This record gives sequence, C-alpha cells and structure tokens, in this order.
Amino acid sequence: MFRNRREKMLALSLGAFVACSWGYDAVDSLLFQPVTNTRVKVQAAAAKHRQLELDFQLVEHAQRNLNAVRDQSLPGEPKIATLLYQDWLLERVDDAGLDAVVTPNRAVAEEGVGHRIPFTVQATANLRQIGKFLDDFYSTPVLHRITFLTINNGGNSASTSRKITVTLEALALSDAPYRETLPAPDRSLRAHPSRPKLENYFARRDPFRRTTVTPSRGPVIAIQQPSEPVAAPQIDSLKTIRLVASIWQSGQREAWFFDSRTDREFIVTIGEQLKVADYSARVTSIDSDSITLVSNDQPHTTRLGQTLRESITSHSR
Repeated sequence: MFRNRREKMLALSLGAFVACSWGYDAVDSLLFQPVTNTRVKVQAAAAKHRQLELDFQLVEHAQRNLNAVRDQSLPGEPKIATLLYQDWLLERVDDAGLDAVVTPNRAVAEEGVGHRIPFTVQATANLRQIGKFLDDFYSTPVLHRITFLTINNGGNSASTSRKITVTLEALALSDAPYRETLPAPDRSLRAHPSRPKLENYFARRDPFRRTTVTPSRGPVIAIQQPSEPVAAPQIDSLKTIRLVASIWQSGQREAWFFDSRTDREFIVTIGEQLKVADYSARVTSIDSDSITLVSNDQPHTTRLGQTLRESITSHSR
C-alpha cells in the first residue's frame, strides 16, 4: 500500500490532522457551544429582568399618581358628579358674592378614564369678588380646570362692575369612589411669596384703568408709582420682580410683573419699554407663558414664575 517510510509518515500526519480537526469540532459542539449558548440565554434573561423591573417601577409610579388623584375626583357616576359639582360651584359663587348663573352641560365620555363634566358660569361682580372666586377655585384639591375666561366692563370704563364668563370642566374618574361632598378651598395652597392672591391683587389695581404706563410718541414706558421709600442700594430689585401673568386684553397680550418686595405691579405690551431702576428693556414678544425683552442689544426670555434676574442670568451662561 505504501511504497516507503516517507509515504507512511505523510499518511499518518494527514490522518492525525483530520482526527484533530474532527475532535475539536466534536469537543466544541459537545462542550463549549452549550456553555456559550447558556451564557447568551443568561445575559438575555438578565436584560429582560432589568426591563421588567423598570416596567414594574413605572407601573408603580403611575399607580401612586392615580391613587393620589382618585381622591380628588368627582364620583364615577356622571349624573351624581354633575349635581355634586354644581352644588360646589354655587357655594363658591355665593361665598365670593357673585351675581351668577351656573349652567351644567352634557358630560363628555373619555374612554378608559371616565367623564369630563363641563360647566359655564356667567356673573356680574367687581374685580375683588372675581379674584376671590378664582382663588377659591385654584386652592381646592379637585380635578378641575378653567378652559376659557373673559372679563369685560360692558363698555363702561367708569363702572367697577365687570361681566365674567367662565367655562370649566371637572373630571369624574370611572373608578372613583362615591362621595357626598367636595372639599372646601384650602387656603394653605395659596401661600406662595411670588404669587399674591388675586382677590388682593384686583383690590389694588384695575386692569381696565391702566395707570402704570406713561403715553408718549415714542415707546411707552412702564413706571412705578412712587408710594414707598427707595430701597437700599445693596438690594437687587431685579431679584424681586417676577412675571406672574400673561393675559389677552383688548386684542393684544399684556405681561404682568409683580414686585414682591414693594408690592407694586408693572404691565407692558409688545413695543413698550420696561424700566426698573437702572434696568431698561424693550418688549419684543409676549407668549402665553413667557415674555422676551431686549436690553443692551441682548435678548432674554422670562418665563412665568421667573424673576428678571433669573432670566438674565440663565441667558448669560
């Protein structure tokens, strides 16, 4: 078969190579591959476990939020919820001294949630009474919101009587428990140094009688009414002047600033010049939750709740 020793050695070497190759494949398939497959499965299971833990935490968080607001919901039955909220609204209207008509509207079903209960309130009152009604509304822990509000003087700027129309809606979760009463306003919810009560705010000024703007042919300048001593030089007045409201008035937006230190207000519109102490800026735009001012050719945006100093500092970084 083999003619010489050399051929025998070559045949043996080839056989050994084939045997080693087959043996490695056999060992790999019988020993190493199952170990590798098991390791991959363990890693996939661990990743899936981490994702399940994250999903569980998100569900727990959502459940806590749902439990927190369920107690603030109207009863799940829309007819009961409508009657209960109507009684509550009538109490608020009476407490504020409003001469009002409260009109319930048809409940709107929200799939998987419950019902929205719309209401319309039309009233005649002075601004302080309107402010008290709004204070009580926002300081009551109930799932409700104002969707539309108008206040006007009926064309008589000399009168202190105002006409107000409010459309609002309350939420009745489908699984909310039955209740016979809704909570009274919680006065502690009003305590915020940068947001004075509307009742007191409207008692001090009337938006229909603007007295903080000096008219001129050039830009209108918002000035403070001199009534208190000038603050000490070391106090930064821009730290106490905060944007508290942005309202639609007479076809244009107005931005309202409030100085929590001096208890003064500033009202400006687009194109006017806002002047406070050594600070001067031109109003370039007013949105529903912010105002953009340009001072020394540098624009900065102040958002609701921010002071002028906070907005200037954030834009200079």
